[in-house]
Amino acid sequence: MTDAAPLPALIVLASGLREARTRRGIKLRRLADMVDLHPGVLSAFELGRRVPPDTTVAHILGVLRSPNTVREQLVDLARRAHERDFIDHTGRDEDLLRATYEQRATHVTEWSPSLIPQALQTVDYAHALRETNLLDPDTADMRSLARTVQQLSALNEPGPRHTFLIGEAATRTEASSPTMLRDQLDAVTTMTRHPRMSVRLVPAIDCPPGLVEPFTLYEDRAGAFAVAVRHHQGAVFLTHDAALATYKKTAKSLQRRATDNAWP
Repeated sequence: MTDAAPLPALIVLASGLREARTRRGIKLRRLADMVDLHPGVLSAFELGRRVPPDTTVAHILGVLRSPNTVREQLVDLARRAHERDFIDHTGRDEDLLRATYEQRATHVTEWSPSLIPQALQTVDYAHALRETNLLDPDTADMRSLARTVQQLSALNEPGPRHTFLIGEAATRTEASSPTMLRDQLDAVTTMTRHPRMSVRLVPAIDCPPGLVEPFTLYEDRAGAFAVAVRHHQGAVFLTHDAALATYKKTAKSLQRRATDNAWP
């Protein structure tokens, strides 16, 4: 991992501090005066360029009269801001972290073993997943918005190169109705014509379903700097060297097994 790679807890903390201030409608310089901080220091806290002490975070949020739940969450994040890994238990921070890492990345590799990746999903396909009632409604709404943002950013310059590796199970009719799946695969084929996007299929015989969990690997010119491992309601974000090396190796292995011309 490069020294400048942003740590996930610090990204969430910075965003939370900025949101707490803007919710009160207070300008940054005004708040800096209220908490006796230089505006440049407070700005660095809100941009994730500097780690604030937990006591300072508590003081800022006290002055802002933020709810106790917000105060407890952000103070805890300040204490863990130097940690390399972050578990998003609810899915509320996943989109923020993914967007931040994607802005930094030059190449994003996503492995999706059993579903069409979120960034490639049609509205009907995403709606069918929501209708299973296995997703929390709020989480489903956030993923719907994130899907739209991802599709727009992926198709517009500038941005990272995307490689989507999709498991064969995602192309079978068990995942949706035959007509819906056909429309979805046609949409995927259309999106692959974009010069910065590659979509490849990994045959089930080479990677049986359940063997490798869904993940997204973020790389810049210096190498891999973060990986997001999806779970039911959110994701785990890893930035320590051992995890990055493991998932980079896994991504390369999946790419070697993938094909470009085996779509149903």
